[in-house]
Amino acid sequence: MVYLRHFVVLNIITWVLIGSSIPFAFEGHPKYKYTDTDWDDFSYVPEYNVSNWNILLDPHSHTLASDGFLTPRQNLLWHISMGFNAMVLTDHNTFDNVEEIKQIAREEFNDTIKVFVGLEWTTDRIHMNIILPPNVTQVQYETLITFETYTYTPTDEEMQDFIQATHDLGGVVTVNHIPWSQDYTTNHPTRQELFNWGIDYIEIVNGNVYDNESYYFCLDNGVGMITGTDMHAPEEVYCWTTLNATEFTEEAIFAEIKARRTGFIFTGISSSYPIEHPLNPSYIAFFPLIKIGEMFESMYSSGVLGQLLGTLFGYIYGIFIVVELLLYSIKKLVQLIKEKELLKLKKKN
Repeated sequence: MVYLRHFVVLNIITWVLIGSSIPFAFEGHPKYKYTDTDWDDFSYVPEYNVSNWNILLDPHSHTLASDGFLTPRQNLLWHISMGFNAMVLTDHNTFDNVEEIKQIAREEFNDTIKVFVGLEWTTDRIHMNIILPPNVTQVQYETLITFETYTYTPTDEEMQDFIQATHDLGGVVTVNHIPWSQDYTTNHPTRQELFNWGIDYIEIVNGNVYDNESYYFCLDNGVGMITGTDMHAPEEVYCWTTLNATEFTEEAIFAEIKARRTGFIFTGISSSYPIEHPLNPSYIAFFPLIKIGEMFESMYSSGVLGQLLGTLFGYIYGIFIVVELLLYSIKKLVQLIKEKELLKLKKKN
């Protein structure tokens, strides 16, 4: 009965710990604390041929609206500090922050950086970014992703419909981080299929990962080449997409994007980033729960949650059995010693 009680307590503690840890991996506890003044004293511009290119674009980044850690303003300030003068906000399956970041750029940084409406359509088959022209209204673009049309496991036809709907609004479609997607999604379309469906760009650099196969596929088939920081938390930069616009306006820059007249900077060496953000107190307070939650998130995204859970509980229950056997053995040993002591006392008396 004692062992059954121990086993029940073990299961209660285990499941409460797992259940309470998962939210900490997804919500509101970044490792560092960020403020709007963090980038006031830092500016980095990569070396490049300024006579060939006058626009440094990042078409892939995130804010708190999806998996990012920065507000729209902080996202914008980070981009400016890292040398970008054009960017696209591509939060996962939401347009929530695009109007805010566009307004900040137009009202406060109009001579410094241009912002375009975007979104990352995140599914378990593919991740695709869209970049929309400046004249598209909020009412128009919000019809692209709605509760009725969004599918986490899209069919080939649904992916083609999404591409066509973006083109109908005058936008372009980018296929993101194919090497990563091939490992972490299921039934990812081939590059040839995507080309046949009319995608405009393939991301040949994502963060610090260079996709050589996509580079040569784009060369051979006339697909646009683009890079993306995929910034979720502020850090050093490895890649910039380059363009040469006739003037520094949203319309002129988007015309170059639309025409697929892009180059890129990628040396494999990161930019400098000497900024030291202070640790977030809530991250420190909930660190164990955050790490446990991240472990389960990693299991799920790797597609091996069931197998790893079996292994995990094998360890938990195995350790439980070993500990209980040790406790039982120690208890018996103590009892035996006491009996021997008692026997000695009886013999003395």
